[in-house]
Amino acid sequence: MASLSGNKIKDTYTQLLKLESAEVSATEQVVEDGAGNNSALKLSTDTVETTGDLKISGTPATTTTDVKALMLSTSGVVVTRNLSTNPIGTASLTATSPLSATGSVIEIKDAGTLSQITSPANNDKFLIWDESASSYKYIDQDDLANAVSTFVAATQEQSLFARPSADTTVNTSALTGTQFTGIVGDSASSGTSQATSSVMFGPTGTNTILQITQALDPQDCVLINETAGYFKITASVQLDSTANTDVTLQIFEAQNSTSIAQTFRTVKSGNTYHAEFSGLFYSDGAQGYKVMLRAQAGGSTVTIKQATTFMKVENIGANLTF
Repeated sequence: MASLSGNKIKDTYTQLLKLESAEVSATEQVVEDGAGNNSALKLSTDTVETTGDLKISGTPATTTTDVKALMLSTSGVVVTRNLSTNPIGTASLTATSPLSATGSVIEIKDAGTLSQITSPANNDKFLIWDESASSYKYIDQDDLANAVSTFVAATQEQSLFARPSADTTVNTSALTGTQFTGIVGDSASSGTSQATSSVMFGPTGTNTILQITQALDPQDCVLINETAGYFKITASVQLDSTANTDVTLQIFEAQNSTSIAQTFRTVKSGNTYHAEFSGLFYSDGAQGYKVMLRAQAGGSTVTIKQATTFMKVENIGANLTF
């Protein structure tokens, strides 16, 4: 029915809303129809209450500037809350170091404002992002140190210092190769002494790039084992002579009979001389290259001293691609 006009009260009173028992007062009363059926609404002189759902027809407008929101108090009263002041549920936000809170901004403090530790213990912890798990975790100082050490060792290029196994007599008939000791710590070689054996530096657990091997005589060369890249080869040689003579020193690749580097030295009777020279060698990785240290005297024999002589073969890697 749209209007009461022209209708009798006896026919329409059941559709009229009224208070349940008395005139409106400070006491809430249920609003009911003329037949005494209760609605979900209660009224008093200062309160409107619903015992059912409160619905809003249509979609409220969206705003990014208003900061007040309707909320329900613990006594069930609708109140407004200013969301730009204190966080919901607390009067203020307190951050514990190393976090700081200013207004609505929470951030990590400048590390320079924190206490410094110069000698971390093995069980001290660092915060780390685990990319595979997409979560923050921690790592102990001990584990971090081991990880860094392993990474550095794995990326370090390998180098070998080949030491003579004994003094070498250099004669005048032909270029003579120097025999080397085994690599210390390598169970497959005869190297046993840190002070006198050949030594390897770089990644651990493998001698596949550089090895002491044989070209003509036992252990007379360093093998560059099928590895592509550049190698710097340096010979540092001490010479003793009992007569005036000339000496030719050579870094020689025996597999293809190629001189990598060569130098010439004049020595005098009763004196000690030292010569150091280098060459850059490229390995195409197609085969193993055998690098020797050779010498030949001109008119009288010369001695290469074992204690102060070595040949260094250093893997310096591949050329950069630009």
